[in-house]
Amino acid sequence: MLFFLTCILKMKSHIFILLAVFLIACTGSRKYFKAAEKLEKQGLVNEAADYYLEALQRKPTSVEAKLKLKEVGQKHVSNMASEFFRNYNTQQLEASLESFEKLKDFNLKTTVLGVVLDYPKTYEEDYQKSVETYCSKNYNQAVIFVNQKKYPEAITYIQKVQKYNSSYKNLKQIEIVSYCEPLYQSAINSLEGKNYSGALSLLTSIQSRTENYKDSRDLLELATAQQTKSFLLFEPKKAQDKSENDIRQYLFDNFSQTALQKLTTIKIINNTPFQNAPSTTDLNSSTNIDLIQAIRKATAADYFYVFDILNKSEFNSGIKKTPSRGYEEVMRRVNDTTVVTEYNAIDYNVVKSQRAFSYDYKYKLINAYTNQIVSSQTQNLKSADALEYQEFAKKFTGNINTLYPYNPPTIGQALRYNPNSWRKLFSARNNLKTFEELKSDVYNKNISLFISTAGSMK
Repeated sequence: MLFFLTCILKMKSHIFILLAVFLIACTGSRKYFKAAEKLEKQGLVNEAADYYLEALQRKPTSVEAKLKLKEVGQKHVSNMASEFFRNYNTQQLEASLESFEKLKDFNLKTTVLGVVLDYPKTYEEDYQKSVETYCSKNYNQAVIFVNQKKYPEAITYIQKVQKYNSSYKNLKQIEIVSYCEPLYQSAINSLEGKNYSGALSLLTSIQSRTENYKDSRDLLELATAQQTKSFLLFEPKKAQDKSENDIRQYLFDNFSQTALQKLTTIKIINNTPFQNAPSTTDLNSSTNIDLIQAIRKATAADYFYVFDILNKSEFNSGIKKTPSRGYEEVMRRVNDTTVVTEYNAIDYNVVKSQRAFSYDYKYKLINAYTNQIVSSQTQNLKSADALEYQEFAKKFTGNINTLYPYNPPTIGQALRYNPNSWRKLFSARNNLKTFEELKSDVYNKNISLFISTAGSMK
């Protein structure tokens, strides 16, 4: 008997392999229909029903596939209904739910295609009873694990209930506890060990799930405060160039504003009387140790940030035009039967222009406790714009696609390159960015540099 069953299983396996190869080569509706017929002849009703369904899905107008799906599909549904009944009455909850869901899924797909299949409707009530029993069983097990503080195990059972009823009893609350409590306990341990960055990460994860878990919000504020570094931002000294002073003032104002928006662990101090104190331009000098410590104690600053603007430059090339010549293709009728193609010269200008704005940005970031330079750099920040376009020397009203940058009859076929890129230059952008736009680009780069430097101080 065992040998006989083994042979049958091997035969089924070979049939499926042959069918898979067959369907890879031909995936049309007819091929699935033929495959379904072979499965049906082998007595594989359930498998045949799936292939008849696939055949009809590929060709919904196939009457033949619809009739066979009605016949074989009904047998398949009856088999699944029997399987559900058997599992339900033997209290195999998960198996009964799975078998009924397969039945419903198959029935829904056939109904969409106009094939209505039947099964005992009382099974709907039995299915709902199974769902309720399944949810109750897994919910109770989840509660037990929560009470035992076995939170990962509890989440496994919570997810089973969520699949069917996410609002079941007090499920949401025990899910929050199972997720948050391990994080909360780890955060407490991190705070006690003065691992504030670790605590901050854990407490942030809790806040992303719920804002009101125990005292996690207060602990988050504590961890954030411990992580926060204070920067005393010194206003640059005045220069003779008014425009450079304007840049300094703009950056000074926007450094603080942007840091407030983007850096949660950085506090900018920019309103103390020390900003313009003598000798603050060379803070890390060994002669300024007493001054530095006095400022640090008065402001509680962790770092000093000093910057300056040098060598501001504006460049404008003006408009440069280079006269050039192209050719327009013209069709001219000689008589009733003859049309000749001519290429007439047209004059145009190649126009080029450039504009740029730049300055050198120099800064120092100094540790207020050690008087050591943490970061120091002089960087040229620049924004430039350039354009190149073509304009006609005289008004052109023809078709741009009849123009060539060369005279076709005078050069060999191999040298006649595609003129499309050249033609597009007649409609290319012809307005440079203004100096204000270029300045804005540079300012944004400068502010990003400051934010990156400040944000790296953990």
